[in-house]
Amino acid sequence: MQSAAISSSQSDMESLAEILVIENAQLKQGLTNIQSNLAETVTVNAENIESCRQIEQQCSRMSSESQAIQDDTRSLSAAVSEMRQLVDRTDEQLLGIRKFLEMIEQVASKTNLLALNATIEAARAGEAGKGFAVVAGEVKALARQTQEAVGSIGELIHHILENSKRVAERTKQLDQQSEQISEKVSDFNVRIHDTNERNVQATQQVIASNDRVFMSLAKLDHVVWKVNTYLSVLEEKPAFQFVDCRNCRLGKWYYEGDGRALFSHVPSFHGLETPHSQVHEATRQVFDLLASHVPTDDERYLEYLSEMERGSEGVFELLDRMLAEKSGRP
Repeated sequence: MQSAAISSSQSDMESLAEILVIENAQLKQGLTNIQSNLAETVTVNAENIESCRQIEQQCSRMSSESQAIQDDTRSLSAAVSEMRQLVDRTDEQLLGIRKFLEMIEQVASKTNLLALNATIEAARAGEAGKGFAVVAGEVKALARQTQEAVGSIGELIHHILENSKRVAERTKQLDQQSEQISEKVSDFNVRIHDTNERNVQATQQVIASNDRVFMSLAKLDHVVWKVNTYLSVLEEKPAFQFVDCRNCRLGKWYYEGDGRALFSHVPSFHGLETPHSQVHEATRQVFDLLASHVPTDDERYLEYLSEMERGSEGVFELLDRMLAEKSGRP
């Protein structure tokens, strides 16, 4: 009777163990699917971050080139403005020359009149005024040449002033156009800067999101690790390939991947190594017991599994703390 009860109890325990094995296997499968989805999300986010950084670099180059164009436009505007001032000063000088020519023309006209009067007086003097008449004729011819030269120069100055007027109008248009271009380029610079700022903010948000997703993935990895360890005990054989704390996903992230690049500056980063290695060491000790065919009711299994749980809790706590420290949260 007692033997039958013991046999029934053992049968119940075996059935329960089988149920636990099945449940753990299903849990492992579900967690593995979630794990795969999170890992894919991390990869996609990393690609998005790289794209955002490329956009940031392109915006920076465009901003630099646009600033150079704006500087060149300002230099052009300054040169055009200086040219307008030179044209204005040249016009003033030409007008001064024209006034001076008018004075010369008046002198030549008076000289011509005096030469004419001298010629008349020389004719009245007869033979005695012949020499004076020759001089008067030369003076008259010189006055006429002077008037002709003054007329030619005046006409030339008139043409120069007309051309200068057109140049002044054109430079004024160029000045206005360069100012408009400068304003448009300046507005373009502002838009590029704003776009770049929004892109930087979006990049930071994606990075923060990716950090949170990876932390969730790291936690899930540890849950899967623990489930596999428990499953190994239930099946009395290793249910997965053991790796040390440097070669799991979290270890690679921590020692050589984005973890070191992005989190090594936060205070809690260096504390993660101890609880993380504790988890792996506890599982290794469980596997050593299994390899030695130690019965699973041995108290050492519970001791090592408890050690694994404490290490896992420490990993979870430090991952949360690292994320908070990086984001500036208390």
